[in-house]
Amino acid sequence: MRVLIVKPSSIGDVLHTFPAVALLRRAVPEVAALDWVVNDSLMDVVRLCGDVDRIIPFPRKTAWRPSALFHFMHELRAERYDVVLDFQGLLRSGLITYFSHANVRAGFACAREGASWFYNQKVALPEMHAHAADKNLTLVREVFHLPDDLPTPTAKIHIPANGNAEADRLAERLPGKGPLLAVCFSSRWPSKNWPLPFLAQILELVTAAIPDVRIWLLGAQNDVSDGDRLATLAPHARPVNLAGKTSFGGLAALLARSRALMTVDSGPMHLAAALGTRCFALFGATDPVLTGPYGPAHVVFRSPCPDSPCLERNCPRHADCTANLAPDTIATSILPFLQTQGTVQ
Repeated sequence: MRVLIVKPSSIGDVLHTFPAVALLRRAVPEVAALDWVVNDSLMDVVRLCGDVDRIIPFPRKTAWRPSALFHFMHELRAERYDVVLDFQGLLRSGLITYFSHANVRAGFACAREGASWFYNQKVALPEMHAHAADKNLTLVREVFHLPDDLPTPTAKIHIPANGNAEADRLAERLPGKGPLLAVCFSSRWPSKNWPLPFLAQILELVTAAIPDVRIWLLGAQNDVSDGDRLATLAPHARPVNLAGKTSFGGLAALLARSRALMTVDSGPMHLAAALGTRCFALFGATDPVLTGPYGPAHVVFRSPCPDSPCLERNCPRHADCTANLAPDTIATSILPFLQTQGTVQ
């Protein structure tokens, strides 16, 4: 049996599909090949999934060009799939599912933009709210008739050798020999970002308790200036700003080596959770029940704001998510996971 996964974007959504792929691989032995359609800009994310045989890149920014679309369709139809699972549930992914010409084309009954028109098997989701990863697991269980109580296996994560080599080089830049604490201070939504002075106070408190802690800041190229500011606001913590300085493989390798990640709601948060790194996640505008770090071991701090979660890209109150929340509450929660004997590699 050949199975195709359709989940073109985004980083967090792709990572939320890893548990479903792991379940499919472990629980359905008839699956001989498992391929994945993803936006060409996110191929490195799917490469981390050790259960995928072949990646089919979708030319997100050039799909309007006949040559790019022709090449994509050629790749899509290079194999004959028995089952296609659309985890995205939008018009584009629905069309990809349809043009695969698979015998079974499955997706969510509640898919948007008319995507469900292109399925011949529609899976209804429970009415109660569920995490995005649990919704994806439901699709696999329903299509392949798996019992609900079947345990979800751990996703197989493969970090490339060049990612580990990059992590070796970057780790040498971090002062000290103590445990690694990663900090993700930025996301695409301004409303998800917590004030830098608040984050700096947490880092200063952690360093006061563990002077040898090694703190590194992660982010995209456009986060460099904010990373520099955060580092300036926390002089005793000596965080090293690595925003814009890591490849995706290097980022994954450094997160895998980190004892913990303090983070806003972001793609790197989901990456850390997939890698098994404990997340201390700060949520205000969004709902951790739906998109929090997946797994039981993570710690979530919710904003006391009465409008939280507002689900707005920009704060409707122009207020501070941290009002009435003390930095030492978060620092005290993080410390036990950093306070261990010996040097952490």
